[in-house]
Amino acid sequence: MVIPKLILILIFTVCIFGCAFEENREIEKKLTTSIENFHALFNQEKFNQIYSEADDKLKNKFTEQQFVSYLDVVKNDVGEINIKPHVWIYSDYKDEVKRILFERTEFSNSQVLSTDKAKYTEKFDWILKDGEAKIASYEVNKLCDVPCTIGIGRK
Repeated sequence: MVIPKLILILIFTVCIFGCAFEENREIEKKLTTSIENFHALFNQEKFNQIYSEADDKLKNKFTEQQFVSYLDVVKNDVGEINIKPHVWIYSDYKDEVKRILFERTEFSNSQVLSTDKAKYTEKFDWILKDGEAKIASYEVNKLCDVPCTIGIGRK
């Protein structure tokens, strides 16, 4: 009968996405903790430690000296980072199928940092390995000097 097959397919789909939703929440918790740890080390200027704990993807792109110098420049511009990260993993059904079938392990997060003088975007790329999030990329870009208005269609 066609109806029982449709019901089974519906139940199977709900189970897959329900499990994926829970998995996303767990990943979000890991990434939030990792960003908080990164900010703590950043604020203490432990840039070498950040590099040593990073994923090989970052280490293959930058030498330790290049990355440490970059973080030093960012620290001089931005100062201490004391915001609570807001991590949200959005994924559609294709992403969930990829993660289930191919164990997707790369995730990105970005947020706005505000100081007395400027606003910046902070972007992370993370790789999950053995239940641990490792930084794979980090960049900070200046949006505007304060006071500034970021809007679309303003003249």
